[in-house]
Amino acid sequence: MKYQHLLVPIVPNAPDQDALDVAFDLAMQHSARTTLIYVIEAVEEAAYDEEDELDAFYADLEVNVRRRLQSLSQRFENAGLAVRPEIVVGRTAQVIVRYSATESVDLIVMRSERADLNQPEKVLTCLSHQVSMFSQCPVMLLK
Repeated sequence: MKYQHLLVPIVPNAPDQDALDVAFDLAMQHSARTTLIYVIEAVEEAAYDEEDELDAFYADLEVNVRRRLQSLSQRFENAGLAVRPEIVVGRTAQVIVRYSATESVDLIVMRSERADLNQPEKVLTCLSHQVSMFSQCPVMLLK
Protein backbone atom coordinates (compact mmCIF):
# COMPACT_ATOMS: atom_id res chain seq x y z
CA MET A 1 0.00 0.00 0.00
CA LYS A 2 1.21 3.50 -0.81
CA TYR A 3 0.65 6.04 1.93
CA GLN A 4 0.01 9.61 0.83
CA HIS A 5 -1.14 11.20 4.08
CA LEU A 6 -0.01 10.21 7.58
CA LEU A 7 -1.54 11.50 10.80
CA VAL A 8 0.46 11.58 14.04
CA PRO A 9 -1.47 12.59 17.17
CA ILE A 10 0.76 14.48 19.58
CA VAL A 11 -0.42 13.80 23.11
CA PRO A 12 0.36 16.00 26.12
CA ASN A 13 2.86 14.52 28.58
CA ALA A 14 3.45 11.41 26.47
CA PRO A 15 6.60 10.28 24.68
CA ASP A 16 5.82 10.73 20.99
CA GLN A 17 9.31 10.08 19.64
CA ASP A 18 8.71 6.47 18.52
CA ALA A 19 5.58 7.44 16.60
CA LEU A 20 7.40 10.40 15.05
CA ASP A 21 10.34 8.20 14.03
CA VAL A 22 8.09 5.63 12.36
CA ALA A 23 6.01 8.33 10.65
CA PHE A 24 9.19 10.02 9.39
CA ASP A 25 10.51 6.74 7.96
CA LEU A 26 7.17 6.01 6.27
CA ALA A 27 6.94 9.55 4.91
CA MET A 28 10.42 9.20 3.45
CA GLN A 29 9.61 5.81 1.86
CA HIS A 30 6.29 6.93 0.40
CA SER A 31 6.93 10.66 -0.14
CA ALA A 32 3.87 11.13 2.05
CA ARG A 33 2.69 14.32 3.65
CA THR A 34 2.34 14.21 7.43
CA THR A 35 0.01 16.03 9.75
CA LEU A 36 1.00 16.41 13.38
CA ILE A 37 -2.25 16.95 15.25
CA TYR A 38 -2.55 18.21 18.79
CA VAL A 39 -6.00 18.23 20.34
CA ILE A 40 -6.60 20.71 23.12
CA GLU A 41 -9.20 18.97 25.22
CA ALA A 42 -12.37 21.06 25.42
CA VAL A 43 -12.94 22.62 28.83
CA GLU A 44 -16.39 22.97 30.32
CA GLU A 45 -17.31 26.62 29.92
CA ALA A 46 -18.98 26.48 33.33
CA ALA A 47 -15.51 26.09 34.86
CA TYR A 48 -14.76 29.69 33.90
CA ASP A 49 -16.64 32.77 35.06
CA GLU A 50 -16.20 34.70 31.84
CA GLU A 51 -15.84 33.74 28.19
CA ASP A 52 -12.81 36.05 27.92
CA GLU A 53 -11.05 34.01 30.58
CA LEU A 54 -11.66 30.80 28.61
CA ASP A 55 -10.45 32.44 25.38
CA ALA A 56 -7.28 33.58 27.15
CA PHE A 57 -6.72 30.05 28.47
CA TYR A 58 -6.96 28.56 24.96
CA ALA A 59 -4.79 31.32 23.45
CA ASP A 60 -1.99 30.78 25.98
CA LEU A 61 -2.11 27.03 25.53
CA GLU A 62 -2.10 27.33 21.74
CA VAL A 63 1.08 29.45 21.77
CA ASN A 64 2.96 26.74 23.68
CA VAL A 65 1.52 23.92 21.57
CA ARG A 66 2.36 25.72 18.31
CA ARG A 67 5.99 26.06 19.47
CA ARG A 68 6.15 22.35 20.26
CA LEU A 69 4.62 21.35 16.92
CA GLN A 70 7.00 23.62 15.02
CA SER A 71 9.92 21.97 16.77
CA LEU A 72 8.60 18.48 15.98
CA SER A 73 7.95 19.46 12.33
CA GLN A 74 11.51 20.60 11.75
CA ARG A 75 12.88 17.12 11.01
CA PHE A 76 10.28 16.59 8.27
CA GLU A 77 10.87 20.05 6.79
CA ASN A 78 14.65 19.56 6.78
CA ALA A 79 14.17 16.37 4.76
CA GLY A 80 11.98 18.18 2.23
CA LEU A 81 8.81 16.40 3.37
CA ALA A 82 5.42 18.07 3.53
CA VAL A 83 4.36 18.46 7.15
CA ARG A 84 1.47 20.35 8.65
CA PRO A 85 1.01 21.11 12.33
CA GLU A 86 -2.66 21.19 13.28
CA ILE A 87 -4.23 22.33 16.56
CA VAL A 88 -7.88 21.55 17.24
CA VAL A 89 -10.05 22.07 20.34
CA GLY A 90 -12.43 19.23 21.13
CA ARG A 91 -12.68 15.70 22.46
CA THR A 92 -9.39 14.03 21.53
CA ALA A 93 -10.51 10.66 20.17
CA GLN A 94 -13.44 12.17 18.27
CA VAL A 95 -11.28 14.87 16.71
CA ILE A 96 -8.61 12.39 15.57
CA VAL A 97 -11.14 9.99 14.06
CA ARG A 98 -13.11 12.78 12.36
CA TYR A 99 -9.98 14.49 11.06
CA SER A 100 -8.64 11.24 9.59
CA ALA A 101 -11.94 10.67 7.78
CA THR A 102 -12.39 14.19 6.41
CA GLU A 103 -8.76 14.84 5.46
CA SER A 104 -8.12 11.60 3.51
CA VAL A 105 -5.62 10.17 5.98
CA ASP A 106 -4.19 6.81 4.88
CA LEU A 107 -2.58 5.83 8.20
CA ILE A 108 -2.65 7.04 11.79
CA VAL A 109 0.63 6.44 13.62
CA MET A 110 0.39 6.76 17.38
CA ARG A 111 1.70 5.57 20.68
CA SER A 112 -0.33 3.00 22.56
CA GLU A 113 -0.63 2.98 26.30
CA ARG A 114 0.45 -0.24 27.95
CA ALA A 115 -2.49 -2.18 29.33
CA ASP A 116 -2.59 -2.67 33.08
CA LEU A 117 -3.28 -6.39 33.46
CA ASN A 118 -4.70 -5.73 36.92
CA GLN A 119 -7.29 -3.35 35.45
CA PRO A 120 -8.15 -4.62 31.95
CA GLU A 121 -11.37 -2.57 31.86
CA LYS A 122 -9.27 0.63 31.61
CA VAL A 123 -8.08 -0.42 28.15
CA LEU A 124 -11.49 0.60 26.80
CA THR A 125 -10.97 4.19 27.91
CA CYS A 126 -7.46 4.71 26.56
CA LEU A 127 -7.05 7.02 23.58
CA SER A 128 -5.27 4.54 21.32
CA HIS A 129 -8.00 1.94 21.81
CA GLN A 130 -10.76 4.45 21.05
CA VAL A 131 -9.01 5.70 17.91
CA SER A 132 -8.24 2.19 16.64
CA MET A 133 -11.82 1.06 17.22
CA PHE A 134 -13.54 3.94 15.44
CA SER A 135 -11.06 5.01 12.77
CA GLN A 136 -12.02 4.31 9.16
CA CYS A 137 -8.35 4.08 8.14
CA PRO A 138 -5.56 1.80 9.40
CA VAL A 139 -3.97 2.68 12.74
CA MET A 140 -0.40 1.72 13.64
CA LEU A 141 -0.01 1.48 17.40
CA LEU A 142 3.46 1.57 18.92
CA LYS A 143 4.31 0.41 22.43
